[in-house]
Amino acid sequence: MNNRLIEIIKVIKTSNKIIILPHIMPDGDTIGSSMALCLALKSLGKDVKIIMDEPLPNNIKFIEFEGINEWAYEFQYDLCITIDSSDTERLGKRSEYLKGNTINIDHHITNDFYGEYNLVDPKAAATGEIVYDLIKNLNVHMDKKIATCLYTALSTDTGSFKYDNTTSKTHKIVAELIDVGISVNSINVELYQNKPINKVKLLKDVINTMKFYYDGKVAIMHVTQKMLENNKMGISDTDGLIEMGRDIWGVEVSVLLKELEEKKVKVGLRSKYDVDVSKIAHIFGGGGHKKAAGCLINDSIKKVNEIIIENIEEYL
Repeated sequence: MNNRLIEIIKVIKTSNKIIILPHIMPDGDTIGSSMALCLALKSLGKDVKIIMDEPLPNNIKFIEFEGINEWAYEFQYDLCITIDSSDTERLGKRSEYLKGNTINIDHHITNDFYGEYNLVDPKAAATGEIVYDLIKNLNVHMDKKIATCLYTALSTDTGSFKYDNTTSKTHKIVAELIDVGISVNSINVELYQNKPINKVKLLKDVINTMKFYYDGKVAIMHVTQKMLENNKMGISDTDGLIEMGRDIWGVEVSVLLKELEEKKVKVGLRSKYDVDVSKIAHIFGGGGHKKAAGCLINDSIKKVNEIIIENIEEYL
């Protein structure tokens, strides 16, 4: 163990009441990692609560969740752990919990090290890899529940192990999780093969908005609040839709514009070859990874579309 990890383990072991904060618009990595760590800390006798104020994506609800609370003002915690959040804005209003002892666990290269203690590794395929190492060094028994959560984190953040952030370490971890006895088929069915019919209808509506730029190298789609309302879906149900653009022959960058509210658009960027989309996101105060990044722009979808097109050309 390096000195940083030794220090963080000491902080955890001397803390009794702990809160865990996943990021806003939660995905499989932040939820799987948070739940795995929660279960591990509970096995050590810690009083742990996961603080969330958004619904879980439908495909992740199969995990046996414990300790989730919308708010916990009355909980006198002595340690706060953030999961998969590169900065405090990714925590939304729950950033107010960042006081006293704070551990920041993340794998984004754009992390600004806002924690009192920072366990950040941009080389990790997912935050789940870092949480796996932490759990192992805490000498917690790896049971099927924890392993299922970690597999969910790793699989979702690597695109089912398709993305080039997947390493030999990722596969070695997965091999151990499988040996613990998880049902890979059952997990994959829940994650990828049980879409609600309304999500398929939403996908149809989103694909109908797709436009191509720069000789087909860029595909841009959008989803509005009206489209979500018509299909009885939430913003978390848009996860994975961006892949439809990237999977098209000739497309190098896929962009999905999500209307969070009027003149507030979440921009998702995915690349297939060598375009570093984190640089594009950084222009607008966002961040992420070379092949997966995002940012927030306060304008209409039409204007945001124009802005992205104006700024993306030099990176192609």
